[in-house]
Amino acid sequence: MEKYLKIIIKSLISIILLTGFIFLEPAQAASWESYGEFIPDDVPIMKRHLRGAWISTVLNLDWPSADVRKIEQPAERINRSKEELTEILDKAVELGLNAVFFQVSPEGDALYKSDIVPWSRYLTGTFGRDPGFDPLEFAIEEAHRRNLEIHAWFNPYRVSMNKNASTLSSLNIEKSVYKEHPQWVKTSMNRLVVDPGIPEAREWVISRVMEVVKGYDVDGVHFDDYFYYEEYEGEIGDRETFNKYNNGRFSNIGDFRRNNTYILIKELSRQISNSKPWVKFGISPAGVWGNKKDGHPEGSNTESTLTNYDRSFADTKRWVEEELIDYIAPQVYFTFANPRAPYGEVSTWWADVCKDKNVHLYIGQAFYKINDDSDAYFKGANAIPELSRQLKFNMSMPQIDGTITFRFKNFDDLGKQQAVTAIKTELWRTKALVPLMPWKGGNTPASPSMGKLSTTSKGVKITWEDDDPNTAYYAVYRFNEGEKADISSEQSAQNLLSTVRRGESKSQEFIDYDMDNDDNVYYVVTALDRLHNEGEGLFISSHRSKHFPDVGMRHLWAIDAIDELYGRGVVKGDERGMYNPGVNIKRADFTIMVVKALGFESDFDHNFSDVVVQSYYYEAVGIAKKLGIVKGDGMGFAPDTNITREDMMVIMVNALNAAKISDKGVDTKYLDTYSDSEMISAYAKEAVAILTQKGIVNGFDGRINPKGMATRAEIAVVLSNILEVAKTPL
Repeated sequence: MEKYLKIIIKSLISIILLTGFIFLEPAQAASWESYGEFIPDDVPIMKRHLRGAWISTVLNLDWPSADVRKIEQPAERINRSKEELTEILDKAVELGLNAVFFQVSPEGDALYKSDIVPWSRYLTGTFGRDPGFDPLEFAIEEAHRRNLEIHAWFNPYRVSMNKNASTLSSLNIEKSVYKEHPQWVKTSMNRLVVDPGIPEAREWVISRVMEVVKGYDVDGVHFDDYFYYEEYEGEIGDRETFNKYNNGRFSNIGDFRRNNTYILIKELSRQISNSKPWVKFGISPAGVWGNKKDGHPEGSNTESTLTNYDRSFADTKRWVEEELIDYIAPQVYFTFANPRAPYGEVSTWWADVCKDKNVHLYIGQAFYKINDDSDAYFKGANAIPELSRQLKFNMSMPQIDGTITFRFKNFDDLGKQQAVTAIKTELWRTKALVPLMPWKGGNTPASPSMGKLSTTSKGVKITWEDDDPNTAYYAVYRFNEGEKADISSEQSAQNLLSTVRRGESKSQEFIDYDMDNDDNVYYVVTALDRLHNEGEGLFISSHRSKHFPDVGMRHLWAIDAIDELYGRGVVKGDERGMYNPGVNIKRADFTIMVVKALGFESDFDHNFSDVVVQSYYYEAVGIAKKLGIVKGDGMGFAPDTNITREDMMVIMVNALNAAKISDKGVDTKYLDTYSDSEMISAYAKEAVAILTQKGIVNGFDGRINPKGMATRAEIAVVLSNILEVAKTPL
């Protein structure tokens, strides 16, 4: 019996080692159970959430492919390179991304035209060889065409990925730091790197970055985690650097190193902000800043062997606290069940660091590990639930502003297609705008104008006009007829169809391919600046004024009244043919409308002292004064000031009296209709009660807002109601 028991136990151990599934459920429950409030059953809907991916050019990992790089015929290589990049960006849109992080300098080189460093070997196979086009310029143009943010990703110090003789020989060229500044170049992890402790080397890094910032329309500058990158501390061999540049300031080389990375980040932050304040600056360090167990009381409850503070000598926590960067994207490449650095612990620690700071937190996601890692929770039946938990967590925790996935071509891996489908159809099924960074400023654009709909063979075509120079792009929302036009809540993401980059002309358009007619829907189009400040929406519907192109769905309740007054000659458009329904009306203009609508005529001998004879409203105001419809305040009529709702109602009742439309009395109980009735001035209470009693005014959401300024649309509706009542005397 004992013999068989041993065999059974041995077999069970083998099963555990091979599958890892026997103890999966208890570990599973323990690993994320405490974060349940941030892992809801349903996928959170987010209007603003950064969704990005890294596009790696080093080793031709993502772009361009090694096969394309090897093409000898320049024209064919250029065309295929461009095709591959546009395919990547198209897929980014398909996946619901709104940002890409494009590696432009992986080895002290350039995927852009540079006067400082040579062309990257990953473009043609040879350092310094002109690829025949400007990859960064092309990437920016194509990313912006698809309305994707594009961040220029630099590896600040790496010079080469290996020390092969052929590599060293290829680096012996003009503009190569290996040739021009050999005294800066050291060895670490079998790679050539620039020593971060040399002041001139830091200036070289900054000059490379600023060359891109000043010369290209990038949305951000991005650094990865390679600052001091060593197999063991001191491998880089910078003791001489410490002795030369420390000047007695630091007692140990570790603090000296951390200060070197701090100086780089602080100075670069200042220069970017001074040059182009709208350009964002972000860092993507390794996931763990520091372990508590290693003597960092403010660190995380982790056991990481690769930390920012002790291994990379990058005090990333300090950079956040001093707000030297605009975002930090720690590479939290772990599962919730990871015993040394659990996803929940690490992400929550960063959320606490970023809380109340002008620094966004984006979580770096290990998409590359799905079905390609030793961690059982990244594999098989566990992979999609783990991905779902992580992305839901990122959307639910208030301090987390987005996710960046590593890396792009992994979206094409056969073993990851189930995860790709989950992202497209469930986790990121609604589109999201890039989160705001209020500290970066910006200028909110005005609302677009002249919206129109037309049905085409391709779908419903939406057109509008915009000449605001602050506009970078547009957000297009679609609503069902009768549905409230919500464009501000998180749930509005469900109505967000697309974002559209602004074209060069004043006229803009978008085609809704999912609709074959515009009978039961309407659209709202907003303009946003490059920092994603969103203006007021333009409502576009087939239900609109017959005479004024700016009177549409947003003022549906006023369309008939405005068109009726136009037919009667009471109102007309401005010099552009617009009615301007949402504009507050001036006292003089309101008086003209009242006099015209009710057909008042009268001789008068004098007018208000502030109504000059040459004014276009002189006659209308004079008639209204004579008939007792309008009255001054002892200092004049103030014709060019806006009119309050309660003053408008007083004048309306005076007009009814002047028209000899009989009044059967008024019941002031009608004032109880409004929750803000106590705000009505004593002189206006009777007028408000009369117009409410007869259904001429009825307020909005139970309020009359008596001190608020009346708009042209509101005046039109009240005048139209007055004309209707005038047919049957009060």
